Amino acid sequence: MRRCRAVLSLFLSVFCFVGAASAQTDGFIVGVCTHFSQGKGLLERNIESIKQAGIASMRDEVGWGAIEREKGKLTMPEQFDRYVRTAAGEGVNVLLILDYANGFYDDGDRPRSPEAIEGFCRYAEFVVRHFGKDVRLYEIWNEWDIGIGLPERYNKGGSAQDYFNLLKAVYPRIRAVDPGVTVIAGASTSGAVKKGWLEDVVKLGALDFCDAVSIHSYNYSDRFPERGPEACSAWMTGVQAMLRTHNHGRDVPFYVTEMGWPTHVGRHGTDPELSASYLARLYLLARTSPSFSGIWWYDFQDDGWNPQYNEDNFGLVRPDLTPKPAYHVMADIAPVVAAGEFVGRVQAEDESLWILRFKVRSGDCWALWSADDRDRQVILEAESPDRPLTIQQTGSDWRQVKWGFRDWTSRRSEPAVNQLSLVVGARPVLIGGDLSGVSVAEVIAQSREVAEQNEKSN
Repeated sequence: MRRCRAVLSLFLSVFCFVGAASAQTDGFIVGVCTHFSQGKGLLERNIESIKQAGIASMRDEVGWGAIEREKGKLTMPEQFDRYVRTAAGEGVNVLLILDYANGFYDDGDRPRSPEAIEGFCRYAEFVVRHFGKDVRLYEIWNEWDIGIGLPERYNKGGSAQDYFNLLKAVYPRIRAVDPGVTVIAGASTSGAVKKGWLEDVVKLGALDFCDAVSIHSYNYSDRFPERGPEACSAWMTGVQAMLRTHNHGRDVPFYVTEMGWPTHVGRHGTDPELSASYLARLYLLARTSPSFSGIWWYDFQDDGWNPQYNEDNFGLVRPDLTPKPAYHVMADIAPVVAAGEFVGRVQAEDESLWILRFKVRSGDCWALWSADDRDRQVILEAESPDRPLTIQQTGSDWRQVKWGFRDWTSRRSEPAVNQLSLVVGARPVLIGGDLSGVSVAEVIAQSREVAEQNEKSN
């Protein structure tokens, strides 16, 4: 209950977010990817842990090949039905992927022939009709551009034209079954987006046959700073701008349905503490864009115990549900991201210092961090220093702090009753309370890296 009490104190009026508003479909969706369709994890305990972290949605799949095991006969496997119904019954918003080939059509390749496309449409209609109000979000395929989930002979890139043909056929069929669902197109890799695959799909007219667009935005294999959340956020802002150019200047609802920094040891791995920091920053930055509608972290639970294999180390929790640092961070930022209203960025002379302002119900919240992962001393100044603040480094305990600072280390010994000092690094710090009249007085680099550089230069 520590984290629940922290949220209550931090945002004053609000509520203990654990388990609350978890069926959220409006506003920004805080989600995670799961693998219940593959039989991974203990369902009830995973759902419980997901809710305790304030996560509102999970993304999984109901593969075509498992539903049409006899040509022309569609049957929902009990395993699929159970995980979807259980999650929905617990108030978790389920995003289902309609995906992958069926061996009865096109030799197990992507559905491209009229017969295969018709078969996929019948499968999609069956799924939407079967789950009814328990599922409100559907995504058409998963990474069509690289051939994932297909037989080895077809494990290659798929064309934008073929994907558009499938989307154009299946979208009206789904909407005819249930006009209230949201149909998401894209689900492409970051590489495909950068090479123009997604824009090619959009140019063909995809925006007329979907309700939103999704991408996967992995950048963990890039060099710093391109592998950081700030660079990723800037790139995604460009993707949204591209969508607007093909939508008469209007925003297109935009989702990231896979994203994460795996914590494996070795090449392209990320320290678990830094991965947690990147998670918080990415979700917070997403709220600066009005068309950004949700992120599903990949994934919730580690797929295995091999410390050197990236696919075993994407999770917020270990295979036995032991929380990693990112789990606790997610629990702390979820209320801000899901329920908060982005107000603006507080400008500081140091461009590496990020300060985002939010309104969370009746309270103010600032989120502060260093984009270059180095420590900075931030001195705040208040017009009315009689109002205490709540300060929490995400993933850690909160504390209530009164105004007052004495810079005794530089021999400026006079106390400043209207100032407050705190050190900010890679991990976002949340400040809650009445922050009207608060400004940044000074930013001082205090990191060991700067000291080491100065030592070398001398």
